[in-house]
Amino acid sequence: MSVTAVLPYPTYQVKNNLKPETLDGLSDKLLDQHWMLYKGYVTNVNLLNKSIWDCLNAGGELNEPRMAEVQRRIGFEYNGMVLHEYYFGAMKKGVQEPSPSSDLHKKLSDDFGGFERWRKQFMEIGKMRGVGWVISYIDPSCQRFINVWVSDHEVGNIAGFIPIVAMDVWEHAYVTDYGTNAQGRAEYIQAFFRNLDWNVVAERLDLALQSKVAS
Repeated sequence: MSVTAVLPYPTYQVKNNLKPETLDGLSDKLLDQHWMLYKGYVTNVNLLNKSIWDCLNAGGELNEPRMAEVQRRIGFEYNGMVLHEYYFGAMKKGVQEPSPSSDLHKKLSDDFGGFERWRKQFMEIGKMRGVGWVISYIDPSCQRFINVWVSDHEVGNIAGFIPIVAMDVWEHAYVTDYGTNAQGRAEYIQAFFRNLDWNVVAERLDLALQSKVAS
């Protein structure tokens, strides 16, 4: 009988159930390459957590240059892991857009002055130069949506806000299928919306609206 020891620091597994099947306008080759990058973030998060634990366990100091850079890297790698899980977890071919009578459609319409106004703002943010993410969050303090640009994976995330829709706009998310120019990026954004699983988005919204902020 083998017993697996519980590690004293956080460790994570690749969430293989989130890998999407064949999508509309996003090739299997692109998805496989992109998925490998996500797996790399999981690996790096585990390595960084181990390195920090081992350093402290050995009586080392995190403020010496090498370990300071390890500690600073945590936000990049963690967000790289988590945002890819939001991204892949809401991609599915053939899902219908929410009906105007749905709670999701009504919420986006109320918060942005129209569903299409929300989508236009989200897509226009995605077309901006630079690498990063477009995220539609819920601010739990007022239970309203806000669209945000996040540079890299970690610069611009708003503490306490809850991601509902996350779109990767690093070149690796689209260059294999659409190239590197602005038109290709715009076509990728269209493909993203054709594959956005609105059922998952609606579930995330329901959970987010149940969240309470401590006063």
